Amino acid sequence: MTRAPSQGGRPRRSGIVVDDPRGDVLTAAAELFAAKGFAATRMGAIAARAGMGQSSLYYWFKSKDEILREIMDQNRASLQAARVLSQHDSPAAVRLYIVLHRDVIQMCTAPLNFYDLEEAAKKQPDVFRDFQGDYDELSARLCSIIEEGVASGEFIDVSPEEFARTALSLNEGTQYRFHAQGKSRDELHGVADAAARTSLRAVMSDVGALESVQEAARRGIAGFSSRVTGTE
Repeated sequence: MTRAPSQGGRPRRSGIVVDDPRGDVLTAAAELFAAKGFAATRMGAIAARAGMGQSSLYYWFKSKDEILREIMDQNRASLQAARVLSQHDSPAAVRLYIVLHRDVIQMCTAPLNFYDLEEAAKKQPDVFRDFQGDYDELSARLCSIIEEGVASGEFIDVSPEEFARTALSLNEGTQYRFHAQGKSRDELHGVADAAARTSLRAVMSDVGALESVQEAARRGIAGFSSRVTGTE
């Protein structure tokens, strides 16, 4: 879905500073877009905030539009998974676990805190015009998976709309605390697992099957899994 860290500085892995100039640009640009607006933000300001010269910035990105597109594309990882898995014939619980897990990973590693991105989308709907549509589609595809789970008996009888809204809200709060508490990327997998497990535990008819669901989610379906990749 459409939803990186809002705090400045380079990402860390096991206490070691990671050299990530492209990521620095995305974080700097996202913060400036949210604070000043897209139109008022100049490439020079992005370069300065990212700690590089303007010529170096143009090596990574040719324009503000290109930067914005990458920010928005990074915020579609869970939606891309939901698009495929909502039409897959595997158990609904496994599919739901994978999408919710990827949603947390996406928000915790995106170039802007979800709540800041949401606020920017409200203030600049022409710039972040895909934000609400992506969010609505993610919700709808989660509802589809939940409906199938209820129909198959995997899930208790719940309102798909209410449960999808609650699960997404839990994920949003989780990413906020991840950023606010300054957690490292080494903790991503545990944080995402905890959120997905909490949501699944609340809806599964047989909670005892949760461990097998989690293991199946890690093994993956249709090219998607709940394993953390590219973040360790």
